[in-house]
Amino acid sequence: MINVESLLAGVVVPEVGDLPDVEVALLVVELRRLVDATDALWARALAEFDQRELWRVDGARSAVAWLRRECRLVHPTTATALVVARAARVLPASGAAFRAGDISFEHMRAIAPAAEPPRREVALRADPIFARAALWMNPRQMSNVVRTWLQLADG
Repeated sequence: MINVESLLAGVVVPEVGDLPDVEVALLVVELRRLVDATDALWARALAEFDQRELWRVDGARSAVAWLRRECRLVHPTTATALVVARAARVLPASGAAFRAGDISFEHMRAIAPAAEPPRREVALRADPIFARAALWMNPRQMSNVVRTWLQLADG
């Protein structure tokens, strides 16, 4: 079993105020990558939890309801997390970039509508393009690209 407490204990917290400007700027970028990679790990665990329907074990009506109760999240956040988790699971290139911390949760959120079941096969062909584009686009730009792609894919 993964001991999250020991992982957290291994995180060295520098006194940011004592760091030189360049190191503060680098720390901001590196910590963001860490947050993105951690979000991706949570999404992987969430996708597995959802696929196994483990939320049923203690009588929850849905994965969303279980997450609201156990993780103290609000409904839109839980629904979005599940959509992202499912997309990261079925889109190999985008999912790999997310797990590596190269793209953010918000990037995956923008890409996720492409992975919905009716168009999943077509999305698999577009996935490497989405993953590469997300490396240099911000999430809003990525959302615009996916929205345009959806219009074309849905014909």
